[in-house]
Amino acid sequence: MNVDNQLEKLKVLLVKAKTERAKRVIAQLNEISNSKNDRVTHVTSTDEACDCLKKDNYSVVFLDLSLPNNSALDLISVIQKTSPAIPIIVLSTWENEALCYTAIQKGAQDYLIKGEISKPLLSRAIFHSLERKRQIQSLALQIDNLQAFARAASHDLKAPLGNIKMISEIVIDEAGNQMESSVREMLHSLPSIAGRLKKLIDDLLEFSMLGHKSLHREQISLDKVLNSVCQLLELQIRDQNATIDIDHLDNVYADSDLMATVFQNLIGNACKYVKDHAPVIRISTKNEDQFVVVMVEDNGIGIPEKEQQRIFNPLVRAVNTCDYEGTGLGLAMVKKIIEAHQGKVWVESSGNKGSTFFFTLPKPIPQTNHKLQGQFEMNHTRLLD
Repeated sequence: MNVDNQLEKLKVLLVKAKTERAKRVIAQLNEISNSKNDRVTHVTSTDEACDCLKKDNYSVVFLDLSLPNNSALDLISVIQKTSPAIPIIVLSTWENEALCYTAIQKGAQDYLIKGEISKPLLSRAIFHSLERKRQIQSLALQIDNLQAFARAASHDLKAPLGNIKMISEIVIDEAGNQMESSVREMLHSLPSIAGRLKKLIDDLLEFSMLGHKSLHREQISLDKVLNSVCQLLELQIRDQNATIDIDHLDNVYADSDLMATVFQNLIGNACKYVKDHAPVIRISTKNEDQFVVVMVEDNGIGIPEKEQQRIFNPLVRAVNTCDYEGTGLGLAMVKKIIEAHQGKVWVESSGNKGSTFFFTLPKPIPQTNHKLQGQFEMNHTRLLD
């Protein structure tokens, strides 16, 4: 469908408190089509807008951000949940341009500055918003299909492993005494091998799903994240008699759930890759420009220098970890998450004296600088890829 046909068939919901100014916007909308006022529904409050959205289908919503009590931002969230296929274009002034970025971060497709709206600009905003929303919905559908396939494949791959484990245990119980010791040992190893394969499949599924998650960033406390991670790893920490020292940690601008995944992998590895002594893990931060550098230091087996870059690749493990269980996906997940936050991750290690993992995360943006925060989010809140 070409642009003119799309504009001809538009059905618009205009949410604007002041009726006189709404008339001007309606007139501008009518200029881009031969259809007239019956295709534009004007309401003056978010409650009226919600009622209209329940009763009718609209092609696009024009939303004035000057509605009282920031109710326009709340309406964006409502539309995203109840009518996610409808694109939203917000209207604002230059003075409130920062609010436009926040609106886009919440789900609006575009914004227009009141008093500077022309027919070409209005046509462009509508067409781009419709197309952008269509692409987002198409991508979401593809992601849903891929996730369904990954889950089904994971289930189908794991099912035979359970059978292998069960059958090997039955054979050992029923006929183990009649077998040579070497054969019996091989059978005894099958459940362990099946368990490692199951862990690999689970990790591959988690790694593939990670690529389809969106970032939900906010100012977060790393202390709170670490507290929850330590609770999750409580059994491993206790069994290994590990000590975790947490220094003062700066707040960061990040996705809390994904940061938990990062720390879970790094602390879990620090507990696992030790030899002849209890793990000691120290976690701290320092500030560098617009970023916070997080450091996770351990007293483990260390990482050879030639391995220190490649261990962040999927399914790659350091040569000195052969005696330890693992799939080679944990650090790949860490790298993927940190790079999605526009940060970087690296490791420094000296012989067998332990390692220090470093990664950077954005600092929280001051509340007085909403415009910069909005620009950052608009440019970088994206799917992990």
